[in-house]
Amino acid sequence: MKVTIELPLENYDQLLHKCETSSPEFSVLVNGCIDRRPIGDHVERIVQILCETEQALGLLSRATRDCPDAIAAIKQALRFPADQ
Repeated sequence: MKVTIELPLENYDQLLHKCETSSPEFSVLVNGCIDRRPIGDHVERIVQILCETEQALGLLSRATRDCPDAIAAIKQALRFPADQ
């Protein structure tokens, strides 16, 4: 089943920086798309990552070790799978 993870750009960068380029998590992260969303008087940049549930679980494991701020977004994506 597919899930869509939406990470703030800062969390995405932190998570990506901790991954080896040969890791499965790196491959999933680099396929994310950056989206800009207006939030009040500023624009927030979000990275949308469409992946399989197993891949999201791998990212959750990595986030647990290296980027605790990304955990909530990954868990939310796992609770609400994508419609695709």
